[in-house]
Amino acid sequence: MEKLAKHNNTLREIYESLDDGNHKKITTGLVDLDSIDSILRTLLSIDEMREAGSFFTGRNLAELSIINAGLSNNDQSSVILDPTCGAGNLLIASTSLFSVYPRLSQTLEQWGKRLYGFDLYESFIDAAKLRIIFEALNRGAIKDCSLEEAMGHLNNIYVRDVMSLDDSALNNVSHIVMNPPFSIWESPKTGIWKQGRVNAAGIVLEHVLLHAPKGTKISAILPDVLRSGSRYSHWRKFISQSVNANVKTLGRFNAKTDVDVFLLYGELYENNKEIKWNERVSSDKDTIVSDHFDVRVGPLVAYRDPLEGIHAPYIHSKNSPPWSTIDNFTEYRKFNGRLIETPFIVIRRTSSPSDKERVIATLVACPSSNVAVENHLIILKPKSGLLEDCHWLLTKLKSERVNAYINDVIRCRHLTVGVVKEIPIS
Repeated sequence: MEKLAKHNNTLREIYESLDDGNHKKITTGLVDLDSIDSILRTLLSIDEMREAGSFFTGRNLAELSIINAGLSNNDQSSVILDPTCGAGNLLIASTSLFSVYPRLSQTLEQWGKRLYGFDLYESFIDAAKLRIIFEALNRGAIKDCSLEEAMGHLNNIYVRDVMSLDDSALNNVSHIVMNPPFSIWESPKTGIWKQGRVNAAGIVLEHVLLHAPKGTKISAILPDVLRSGSRYSHWRKFISQSVNANVKTLGRFNAKTDVDVFLLYGELYENNKEIKWNERVSSDKDTIVSDHFDVRVGPLVAYRDPLEGIHAPYIHSKNSPPWSTIDNFTEYRKFNGRLIETPFIVIRRTSSPSDKERVIATLVACPSSNVAVENHLIILKPKSGLLEDCHWLLTKLKSERVNAYINDVIRCRHLTVGVVKEIPIS
């Protein structure tokens, strides 16, 4: 973080060089919600960014988050917290709805009563405060105090671990806006969490909701895996019971961050209404894949399973040509796990919203064969055992309707068994 500290010192020097009076021209451009991501990428190493979970909210996302947090120009008393504030983009976006007073000290005194922000890193906290100060100057407040005085008005923005928050820390907060870290953490292994590694954003949001008072309004930018991943079903149930919320899918976080995100926004209160996690409207009349096919992940894990057992035909994503039929096998290997009897369809688990086709399928039609299927493929085996049902499904899967369904319900980079089971095919 040493280079970020140097950047902050540059901002301090600029502040000290400003004359009292007309300085807006000098400070214009120093606070750009879109450029801070690029600036910090040049200052921080990849390891530092990963450790900090650094995804810096651009202007469009920040403004959308603030609008959906329920803030308005008419409300001049709300108290806003970003519990993982980073360089302060969401707090800065919040100030667009605040009044600006003639003098900087007046403006920051009022803003400081309403802006709360926490982060693990002192350099981020300094950057957030400095950028808020320059935002006030940009909007016409006249410099009338030292930098030390200006920073002092923002003393509710300080170093603190979000996971240390308790009820008292959130007692005065009316609105929470957040873009929590998308890092991977070890599971807490309590409550809704099972063993393994999970997305930090889910852990952070759960912790904040457990301690925020009822009636608090929240707007959170979150990775799509929380909305659509099968392992986060208990997390989604907890959120539905805690927040009367809406969900808005937003697509890719930014051009340099290959993660799709969504906005969760609403009000905290005990809720028995399930959140609508996607826009798909289902009908009792719909036929879905699981009505006619058993769906599972391929049992063979190539790097882990020893070359022992039955010498069987072996298929994986590289030897399964898209939208084609395998009627003779080119690879074999020994496997002592479960073999899959033909006929069946396999689809690739890897699938991105940027792909022209979200489902890529192959029909495995060799008669009377038991096949070792690698775990990067999802198997769709007809309950009837009939090859003609596989041909029928193959035509259904290659449709724009299936693409639209997949893009609506899951925008992370791997398909899940649950999503594939629910693909509409009628």
